[in-house]
Amino acid sequence: MEERNKSKGKKGITLVSLVITIIVLLILAGVAINLAMDEEGLIGKAEEAVESWNRAVGEESNAIKNIFMVANEIAGGVTGGGGDDITYVGDVPVPNGYTASQISNEDSEAEGLVIYEIPEGAKVNWTDNKDSNGKNQSTITIGGNTTNLQETVNQYVWIPVGEINDMVMCESNNKIADEKGNKICNIVYDEATNTLTCQTHSDTATNLVGRLYTGLLVNTGNSIYSYTMDFTKRDQTYDKISYHEPNTLSYDADKSLTIDQLKSDFTAMAKSVAKNGGFYISRYEIGTGGSSKKGQPVLTAASSGGTNYLGANTWYGLYNTIRNIEANRQMIWGCQYDQVIKFIGEQAQVGHSDRKLTITNALSGQNEQDCMNNIYDLEGNHCEWTAEAASTSSRVRRGSNYINRINRYFYPASSRGDVDPTVSGNNHYSSRTTLYL
Repeated sequence: MEERNKSKGKKGITLVSLVITIIVLLILAGVAINLAMDEEGLIGKAEEAVESWNRAVGEESNAIKNIFMVANEIAGGVTGGGGDDITYVGDVPVPNGYTASQISNEDSEAEGLVIYEIPEGAKVNWTDNKDSNGKNQSTITIGGNTTNLQETVNQYVWIPVGEINDMVMCESNNKIADEKGNKICNIVYDEATNTLTCQTHSDTATNLVGRLYTGLLVNTGNSIYSYTMDFTKRDQTYDKISYHEPNTLSYDADKSLTIDQLKSDFTAMAKSVAKNGGFYISRYEIGTGGSSKKGQPVLTAASSGGTNYLGANTWYGLYNTIRNIEANRQMIWGCQYDQVIKFIGEQAQVGHSDRKLTITNALSGQNEQDCMNNIYDLEGNHCEWTAEAASTSSRVRRGSNYINRINRYFYPASSRGDVDPTVSGNNHYSSRTTLYL
């Protein structure tokens, strides 16, 4: 009896207490979830903190970018000259003496990054403003004289080459398989030794040649032609009697241009492209001395005036006029021209009848519609000689010219043909300068 009374005196958890406890816990859980999920709650505050951090990182990144831009202008930018090192716009190298464009459609690699050769002490006023004819109104002041920027200094456009094997191979590419079954070249650049060699073919590892992408010229209707190239191919064969470079036969009457020089020039260019991931092409068809300015007379094999040439008034004359090894300038090679077409894309591989192409020998850059990725005069005006050989006796010309316009033929920038390099009377053949680093 006494034990039973003691048992009655003990206190335990009743069902009501348990229910009340669960309800309280649910209420507390709800409050906690609400505090966490609410915009002003813990998660909201955390997200806001992350956003603030990202903004701070972005602002710091932009600040660093602006510092480098200012440093570029001080070293060799807006004021020209100064500085010995290459500067960069993104991943694109800009050589000393040149300034990357600050015009909105010229300042990115994707659109075609343009650089301007700014003399030391010059002042540039950049603007996106254009006149009624579409001419940009940026100016340059040199010694108190202010002129239109694009009509005053040389300009070049960056052509990216993602992989040197896209552009260069050795002489053994796609020949009979060796004992390992290797046919396709693997060109590798060693920056430490400044060498460019094929890892597949030891016998011809340093005998570098251009990887050329030939296509087929097709009339697509109404005298509009296409010339499409397959840039995925890696099975090209080096053939000295067909399309190839460097050339293996010289017609240079005064022997100022030799085969060894052509090979040396090609190798120097290829090493630079491998090291820097691309090269620069003149924005316009060349003028006197190989210049690249807007609104200038275009230099052709038929141009008069011996001061324009170091050789005869032929392909050789144009090559020698452009060539300036100290300034890293050469006539464009065929494999480089192919990379220009690859960079521009489909519109460079089909002719156009709606671009108001001229039927006369026009000044460079005269037609704003004949412009692709900031490169002018590719589809009209003059055909362009390259350093590529079409056979043992001819050189390759690319693009189209005003005589085609007269005859109502619309050829694309990519079209390929051959011309006798000794011809001096063609006033519709010009060329391009390439600038490498």
